[in-house]
Amino acid sequence: MSKQSSLKEIVASEITIDKRLFTKPLPEIMILYVMDIDHLIITEKSNKVFEEKAIIKEKVRVFEYEETYTIKIPQKIYDFYRLDENDYTIMVSEKEPITIVIAI
Repeated sequence: MSKQSSLKEIVASEITIDKRLFTKPLPEIMILYVMDIDHLIITEKSNKVFEEKAIIKEKVRVFEYEETYTIKIPQKIYDFYRLDENDYTIMVSEKEPITIVIAI
């Protein structure tokens, strides 16, 4: 009798960002903070202030393509914020560490 894992693969959806917004390459893994109903923040390093205020904290994977980065957002978050339907604004901090703010 084979033992099957009860873990399910996490399904994710994507946000695409132009590479020209960044002064250095993004890491393969970043941290997503769900701050409130209108804001998601993605950082390259843990941030104590965000961790104290965030509703959810998740690791996200970044994929690099020719002219864009694609960030895989967990499906439950993507669906809750209706990122496939809503207009949203992506802002990138020019200060270190890299911080991406998604305003819905």
